[in-house]
Amino acid sequence: MLVIIRLVIVSENGNELFMADSMLGKMAKWLRLMGYSVKYISNGVSDDEVINLCRRDNLFLLTRDKVLHERYKNSMLIESDEFHEQIKQVIRVFKPDETKYFTRCPLCNSTLLTVPISDYDGEIPVNVRSVHGEVYVCSGCGKVYWKGTHYISIRKTIENIMGKAT
Repeated sequence: MLVIIRLVIVSENGNELFMADSMLGKMAKWLRLMGYSVKYISNGVSDDEVINLCRRDNLFLLTRDKVLHERYKNSMLIESDEFHEQIKQVIRVFKPDETKYFTRCPLCNSTLLTVPISDYDGEIPVNVRSVHGEVYVCSGCGKVYWKGTHYISIRKTIENIMGKAT
């Protein structure tokens, strides 16, 4: 099958700016973990509103909706229902930058700030405080992250996806 992708990308400090439609929430979170700036549109937003938002903010649309893809030229039709395959499709075209992994909040897409762990003593488990000197705080929603076992699991998943994407 031949897939034609029409690209007109604007970047923010070298990062492509994406919009993911309501069918791609899990993919959006994982792309954010990989450093991509991905806005997410939830259910209830019309195709016209999605297109207007993309045009206004000059975003590249990632969608599972064939009609929406046809209507908005600056888009990619995501073929698979499975998020690993969805990510592979995106990263084949938009190569990730490993230095940007874990720089965005997977929940709200804001940037993560490196902060001394002492600033969050009361909020961080004791075993984490004894191992880590810093945490990562979302500049948007305030969620606090650290490089624990969940980080290792996410990193392995990303490496698995990257290995199969080529």
